[in-house]
Amino acid sequence: MSPAPRPADAPGTSEDVTGTVSDRKGDTHTHAYPRREASPPPVDTACPPPEPGTRFGTYVLRDKLGEGVSCLVFRGWDEALGSPVALKVLNWANVYDRAAALKQLRTEAAALARVKHPRVVRFLDFGFDPRWPYLVTELFDGRPLGELLRAGGALPPRWALYLVSQMADALGAVWQAGLVHRDVKPDNILVGADGVGKLIDFGLAKGAGKGSADGSAPELAGTAAYLAPEQATDAAAVDHRADIYSLGVTLYEALTGRLPFEGRNRVQVIFGHLNTPPVPPVQWVPEVPGLASDLCLWMLSKSPADRPQNHAELRQAFDTVMGAAR
Repeated sequence: MSPAPRPADAPGTSEDVTGTVSDRKGDTHTHAYPRREASPPPVDTACPPPEPGTRFGTYVLRDKLGEGVSCLVFRGWDEALGSPVALKVLNWANVYDRAAALKQLRTEAAALARVKHPRVVRFLDFGFDPRWPYLVTELFDGRPLGELLRAGGALPPRWALYLVSQMADALGAVWQAGLVHRDVKPDNILVGADGVGKLIDFGLAKGAGKGSADGSAPELAGTAAYLAPEQATDAAAVDHRADIYSLGVTLYEALTGRLPFEGRNRVQVIFGHLNTPPVPPVQWVPEVPGLASDLCLWMLSKSPADRPQNHAELRQAFDTVMGAAR
């Protein structure tokens, strides 16, 4: 929930190919909303984005931690409890469909409130200030895994396995709550100084097996570099096994310092997810244990039926691989 500031030269988002699919490093708070007429919420949408020092009830903004097109993330202070927090605030100036943006933030708050796990950022509050809606979570002092990988390349195999296995446990709690995250990627994993991780950003989470609330066709959502094949071909069929695939891409990148599928644009990347067998990680990095490479390929199976089927299978596989790597 509280991403570290990006380097000044960090790449920004580019235009989406379709729906809400973003690029590898893009912030998927910034997806395009459906182009439909919508009444704006009863707020002062003319007000500028909030600045440090702005007060939201008992919360005071301290400094900005990050931003996407539609939201700003701040370090804040809860004066009532005397504790630090993170606040995610809608930036109305960059939102086309205000009603959809507000609905999505509410949906994210509701999803986070359902998940209780030490490896998932903890929900604290949701508020509707007269100027900006905001979501409050615990403040976790960590850096995005994506930032670490872009700065230093592949992680040592044992650390990569340990960190990604934590996210398998976090996702197990997400699935138990009846949700699919739909945007598992290194930029949505915060890593603390002690190597402990937290899963963040539930902006694209949805109920398992549920389509759009208005009955329309489910939208294509996710980040192209980490997108499960079924997310690109049949969004209505997406279940927790799509998160397993995306976690497999994350493991691949952590082990090798590169993505399994790359291309000049999102269409080429998605084509790779759909049609191209990934190169085994051990072929890129000989130090990667063979079992770890095999686990990664299992998670990256094109068909959901060929991947680990649940958290128990995934946890057992990680335990086996990590035990052999000692």
